[in-house]
Amino acid sequence: MCDPLTIGGIALSVGSTVMNNSAQNATRRARDDAMAAERIRQRQFDDESYGLNTQSQDRYSDFGEQQEERRKSLANMFNEQAGDENRLPETGFEGSAAASPTSSNITIREQNRQLDRAGEFSRQQGDALGNLRSFGDLLGGIGRQQGRDAGQIGMVGGFKRASQNILPLELEAANNAGRSRGLFGDILGGLGGLAMQRGLRA
Repeated sequence: MCDPLTIGGIALSVGSTVMNNSAQNATRRARDDAMAAERIRQRQFDDESYGLNTQSQDRYSDFGEQQEERRKSLANMFNEQAGDENRLPETGFEGSAAASPTSSNITIREQNRQLDRAGEFSRQQGDALGNLRSFGDLLGGIGRQQGRDAGQIGMVGGFKRASQNILPLELEAANNAGRSRGLFGDILGGLGGLAMQRGLRA
């Protein structure tokens, strides 16, 4: 029959094995969690980069419609500027037909006709300028937007690399997840070994 010292040594050794297994399991779970979290982060960064790439490519979709809208917008802007520049003063001879010192209907009609022709010419010039500049203006705007997209993609890439660089530190921390249990298991194993040696000598 085994003496109490040997039995205690065996019990301590079993406890040491259990604690060491628990420590290894805790370390493995912590490492698995760190790897899973990193995979999720990398997937999110990839999705964000993909979305920004798609957004950048889509900026050219319906280019013709975008150019037509830009043409109208520019033409309106030029026509408004031309209208402001060509507007006559409100008083004096040049102010209006009604302010003219002559009361001749022929003179008034001719003055109104010339003003209408000048206004029509200004509108034609505004439309022509809008049509001429719409392509370059739209292309330049898209280029600037794509530049911002590229900057954001680069920033996401930087975050992705930083996350990869942090992973080894997280894994190192995970290696210590079961450290206290492992240390306790080692102590139990040491005590169990001593107890069994003394019990066997008795």
